[in-house]
Amino acid sequence: MSSLFDSKDNLAITVIKRAFDLDIIVFLDWETFYKSKANNGSKSYSLKSLTYPDYILGDRFEETGLGVTIDLNDEIVYGHGQYFYQQQMAKIKKARAEGLRVGLVAHNTVFDGAICNWVHGLKFDFYFDTMLMRKYLAAHKPASLGACAKDEWPDDPALRKGSDLAQVDGIKYDYISTSEHVSLAKYCRQDVNLMRRLFLAYIPRIGLGESTELRAMHITLRAAIEPQFDIRHDLLEEVIVEEDELDGIAAVAAIQFCIDNDVEGISPKTFSSNPQYEALLRQFKLRVPKKISKTTGELSPALGKGDPEYIRLQIDNPEYAVLYKARARLKSTIGKTRAVRMIGVSSTFRSRGFGDACMPFFLNYYGAGQTGRWSGGQKLNQQNNTRGGKHRLSMLAPDGHYIGVCDLSNIELRVNMWFCGQTDVLEKMSSTDQLGEKDPDKYDYYCDLAGGIFGRKITKAEDKNERQMGKAAGLGLGFAMGWFGFQQYLASGPMGMEPMFKDDAFCRGVKNSYDTKHYAVKAMWHFIANTVMPVIVNGGELRFGPNESYVAHKDKIVLPSGRVLQYSNARYKGEETRGGVSIKVVFDSDKYDRWGNPVLKYLWHGLLIENIAQATARDILAEQIVNVDAELEVKQLGWVMGSVHDEILAALRDGEADEGFKIMADHMAIAPAWATGLPLANEGGFAREYSK
Repeated sequence: MSSLFDSKDNLAITVIKRAFDLDIIVFLDWETFYKSKANNGSKSYSLKSLTYPDYILGDRFEETGLGVTIDLNDEIVYGHGQYFYQQQMAKIKKARAEGLRVGLVAHNTVFDGAICNWVHGLKFDFYFDTMLMRKYLAAHKPASLGACAKDEWPDDPALRKGSDLAQVDGIKYDYISTSEHVSLAKYCRQDVNLMRRLFLAYIPRIGLGESTELRAMHITLRAAIEPQFDIRHDLLEEVIVEEDELDGIAAVAAIQFCIDNDVEGISPKTFSSNPQYEALLRQFKLRVPKKISKTTGELSPALGKGDPEYIRLQIDNPEYAVLYKARARLKSTIGKTRAVRMIGVSSTFRSRGFGDACMPFFLNYYGAGQTGRWSGGQKLNQQNNTRGGKHRLSMLAPDGHYIGVCDLSNIELRVNMWFCGQTDVLEKMSSTDQLGEKDPDKYDYYCDLAGGIFGRKITKAEDKNERQMGKAAGLGLGFAMGWFGFQQYLASGPMGMEPMFKDDAFCRGVKNSYDTKHYAVKAMWHFIANTVMPVIVNGGELRFGPNESYVAHKDKIVLPSGRVLQYSNARYKGEETRGGVSIKVVFDSDKYDRWGNPVLKYLWHGLLIENIAQATARDILAEQIVNVDAELEVKQLGWVMGSVHDEILAALRDGEADEGFKIMADHMAIAPAWATGLPLANEGGFAREYSK
């Protein structure tokens, strides 16, 4: 029987194993019991409705089959039953115990790797994921295994994902028939076959010469699969109590305000219910703002925190601030809900014998489709925990380690100034980067900007509110935001700040002050609008930015790192307005409507420059994550646990934390070779808890 793979494929596997210091690569796919629809009074049991810990560690979880093969073996072994699963897991454990380094490849490795780890106690030395590779290569396209196979082999019907799994929807393992197991075997083997072929197709396109992204994927996957944090439940229980108290205070104040104004029958539910809150606003003779619903296409109340119409209502009617505050608190339960979930997840892992390492760090690689930034995963969204807050403080280092935290200072701001050529700001930052945070001579961009807004000297120590305004202006207006957009930005509570409601004149003044100080940034806005965007729409090639290291083509921008920002099918679109026909640029986003058509998104120079700055900052962090993890591993000082926005978290070995943190700080002070002239700075420290 001839092999399914040729000499080129065998050479590729050999090269890949050498690049990642692996002896074996396992290709694996688990089939599990699921119930996609609720009927007969029972709840659905699927990954669409449950988090991975709830699903995999739930009482209803069952494996129904496993397909596995090693390297490019022609045979894909399939079987079912606990004896078979334990046998296959034991083989891999034995290989690792004998000193072999083993890699795992799956399509959605967080899921398959979690079953290996959480249920069978198996770790791997390196994690690959063909779904994440697809996101890196084509973030604007669907990343399901079926979609990937169809795109990769459009003319080969033999390379298609099967539909046999639907036959066992809702059927418990004991009741799966012999014929259904045969169908499952065929389905699972095909999944492994497709995933292995995609792996061989994708790796060369990503490139092994610069394997930063593959290593960044691995670190992200490892963090989500292998539990590494201990969790203090007492602090999280305090969060729940405090959130309830703050809700109560806001509700009582609002209800008393209503009583004082002869409005009766108000309860806390009034503020969390859209219809009841709408009725309350009408009782105060306020005009309820409206918007066109994206789901129905009809007018509906615009009462969301970020709805411009609702923000305008609050700005124009500040005397009802107590009502708005109650609405904001009682409508959102994020802080309390996250605390409850963290307790639930860590309790579940502890009950399964995981001890102090009772919570993974769930991040979504390429979670922000356009820029490729990481996002929070599994409904925990650890990236949104407030710095110094109890959610963070409840997260403890694994036994024998500290948590090192190193944060890139003002990275998006610095990248934007560097990209736009605003050298005066960069020079001021660079000249004082080595000074301590409290040194009076250290340049503070946000204080400098706030000084122009308020017409006096602003200091970080004495003018906290004014500096916050400077920070909001520096980060918001740098991406071509207009004064009205800035007004809405302030009212939305940017970057964890309290909402700020400022009148039109103030916001116009801030905008004028910013534009005056940032001549190069403003010039880049015009260049993007008039020169770069036409290339994205019409085609051609244009090199621009620092060292001409950014390249615009039809539908995309190639970043200096080699990664690509995609603007699929970019085109001009005419729209009728009161003033006549307006020409806009639109592109197909990575979202799809219920008919399967891509949802259009507007492209304008502000969005483009924001994407460029955020994506570039993301690529800098990705390279640093990989470099820090590599040196910590070589010196056996720890490992990278994950990242939060612009900071890296690492487990640093007890007794060696000073050396480990120095490695973090040293790497995060160095800009990549492709970012010549970009000054970087960082700050941080280490502690038993996540206290930065």
